[in-house]
Amino acid sequence: MQSKKMKNSAIKNITEVLQNSSLSRIVQRANQLNDLHQKVQKLLPEQYRGLYRIVNLVDNQLVFEVQNATVRQGLQLQSSHLLRLIHSDFPNVTELQFKVNPSFRHI
Repeated sequence: MQSKKMKNSAIKNITEVLQNSSLSRIVQRANQLNDLHQKVQKLLPEQYRGLYRIVNLVDNQLVFEVQNATVRQGLQLQSSHLLRLIHSDFPNVTELQFKVNPSFRHI
């Protein structure tokens, strides 16, 4: 009887450890950024879809990775308008940053 109790206790402890692990936090953060990307994609101009992805949200700054300097410049020129669109659904976002990644692959 005691071994069954011990086994259940071990399973519970492993589950608890996994839920509080670094990997769990990374997966949770990736899921949050993916959800944010899906929602923001609906707000941004269709011509840019697939040419950027959201890579981080730090200190109220939404960081985008873009395919090339042309896309970066196009988004940068519209950043005030884009920020207003994004801010309506995500009021904590106060700044946009666009970073070029030469190895970016079309989504």
